[in-house]
Amino acid sequence: MFKRLFLGTTNIDFKNLGSKFYKVFIVEFILFAAIILSSIFGLLSLNLSVDFTGGTTYQLSTNYTENDINDVLNNNILQVSRYQTFENSDTIIFRAIESTQEIETQLLNYLSDKFNVDTSEIDFQRVGPTFGQDITEKGIRALVIFITIIALLISIRYEYKYAFIALVALLHDLFLTFSIYIVIGLEITPSTIIALLTILGYSLYDTVILFDKLKDSQRSFKIATLNKDVLNKTFNEVLMRSINTSLTSAIPIISIIFIGNYLGIEGNLSDFAIPLLIGIVSGTYSSIFVTVPFLSKIIKTN
Repeated sequence: MFKRLFLGTTNIDFKNLGSKFYKVFIVEFILFAAIILSSIFGLLSLNLSVDFTGGTTYQLSTNYTENDINDVLNNNILQVSRYQTFENSDTIIFRAIESTQEIETQLLNYLSDKFNVDTSEIDFQRVGPTFGQDITEKGIRALVIFITIIALLISIRYEYKYAFIALVALLHDLFLTFSIYIVIGLEITPSTIIALLTILGYSLYDTVILFDKLKDSQRSFKIATLNKDVLNKTFNEVLMRSINTSLTSAIPIISIIFIGNYLGIEGNLSDFAIPLLIGIVSGTYSSIFVTVPFLSKIIKTN
């Protein structure tokens, strides 16, 4: 079976499996909607970094251990969302949520006692949300323009139905990644947003390559419209390619996450790698299991 999968000679009837995939997609859509609505109404919390919400930073130079950092992260005075260290330096930066001046001063004194550093030697700053409402609105506007242009290009190159399918697969990947972040409670940082935008390109790339292969199969069958034979032939041939693409992309990203954490390299690197890994796996999944049911239902396959 593996040899046939590797050679692209499997005989999976994707047309008949399309209805089952479609039911799975409906279930996924309901779950995504429930999770996102729960976040909107406060049943599930959205863990935004201080770059979005604003907060306070405490920078100091001192000798510290991993246990010291864990103690600060688990303190009962003020929630510390993240920290940053530097190679070949004893400087450490803690970032906490915004609070009253009294509580912020209590945390400042706590850090002073914890690391035996005078409060005057701790650089304390209040920071505003660098990703404010204005930047968010511009980002959403740019995303809408991007999706519109992509939809037009795919419609011109293939058909408007293909554009619709590509956008459904794209939104599936974004909603899946976003839902995982909400459920697990991972912190959303600017690096996370950059990774989500990267997912857009990967998801579209995988789907458009598939559409090109469908067109090639139609030419080899010498037919103008998609039918059952073309659908099955194409997906059996590209199944292993999609898996290989996902594996070769995921392995270095997994290395970044695990080796980086093992070496103590945290922060922006992990913030970018984790959503990118989720998006790559989701993109490979959606290029097959989301695309197939819509091709089966929207395009007439004889």
